[in-house]
Amino acid sequence: MSDAVLRAGGVDAGYGALQILFGVDLEVRQGEHVLVFGPNGAGKSTLIKALFGLVKPSAGHVTLAGRDVTGRAPEGMVAHGMAYVPQVSNVFGSMTVLENLEIGGARLSRSRREARIEEMVALFPVLGDRRKQSAGTLSGGERQMLALARALIPEPSVLLLDEPSAGVAPKIVEEIFHLVSGLRRTGVSVLMIEQNARQALPHVDRGYVLEGGAVRMTDTAASLLDNAEISKLYLGG
Repeated sequence: MSDAVLRAGGVDAGYGALQILFGVDLEVRQGEHVLVFGPNGAGKSTLIKALFGLVKPSAGHVTLAGRDVTGRAPEGMVAHGMAYVPQVSNVFGSMTVLENLEIGGARLSRSRREARIEEMVALFPVLGDRRKQSAGTLSGGERQMLALARALIPEPSVLLLDEPSAGVAPKIVEEIFHLVSGLRRTGVSVLMIEQNARQALPHVDRGYVLEGGAVRMTDTAASLLDNAEISKLYLGG
């Protein structure tokens, strides 16, 4: 019996008459970190949106902790333990770091919200130094830390990340992946969409190659990195 906390089975999805995903099967197990990668236009962002309820699947199903959540609105996904950090517009730039974190804990009691904020500051110490600073003035790496922290405050069981290295200076990209890898100690399962697959794979357990809206291959991260064909076609080497 699988211990998958998130599963997609035979998912078709798209935008109106334009179908993007074709029978996608995918799972993320408890505490596991999984990467989805592939060429531009493969359907990666559509997949993560379908999992989070931003795009409604036209066929197939999505289950979260064994519960069928297919087609639920994002707020329903959040209520059942899923969090999502989009590629862009993932912080409120006109608000302070602290105000952003408080929004992440809006559903919690005041005491629990304050406790979780302190836990996030311990996890991302730079945010403690920037509490009163406008989020719009943060560096790209700091903004990603804030987006991660805010998503983690409600203690989700699954965290969806869409291109966490986007908009981050090249010298900070590896740091971002280390931060994501460090989330293992929180127990959260992670599904990450990332174009920079060669750098991301060493920080995850398994990967899925998505091309043409379908899963072409899945394997352990180590095996995908060692696969000459995968390297040539999808890893830039």
